[in-house]
Amino acid sequence: MTQVLTAQVLFPAKEWDTQYGPRLNAKIKVNNGEEAKLWGPPGDVALLALRRGQTIQIAKDGKGKYSLVEQALVPGQVPVVEDVPLDDGELDGEAKNAIASYITHRAALYSFCYQEASRELEKHRASEETIKCAASTLFIATQKKFGI
Repeated sequence: MTQVLTAQVLFPAKEWDTQYGPRLNAKIKVNNGEEAKLWGPPGDVALLALRRGQTIQIAKDGKGKYSLVEQALVPGQVPVVEDVPLDDGELDGEAKNAIASYITHRAALYSFCYQEASRELEKHRASEETIKCAASTLFIATQKKFGI
């Protein structure tokens, strides 16, 4: 059974590389407080049109999957354009925490890569610049290999 619900857009659609190829993903908060993601193909006009803070209609299918409900206009009906709040650059607490956590984990990974590069390359009396370059290369390669 499909339910039609109301939700608010937390983060607009962004393209991600997934195991299934490139996909769009927008983060929403359902009126019951649950946070979820709307997925779609690259170039999905309806998903790309979503703006932060916008109220939307979504459908939840029997498997718990959410999809955007596109509103068809009745002939002669004027489309309702919602005022999109201006982005003042302020982040909410949840976004700040997510950013801080991301930065902390990446800094720890880079630190580990630097320590390992330093340990191995000092045997060969490598310069500080060479160690920094090796650490950066290891950092990037590790993120790619493990998808982080």
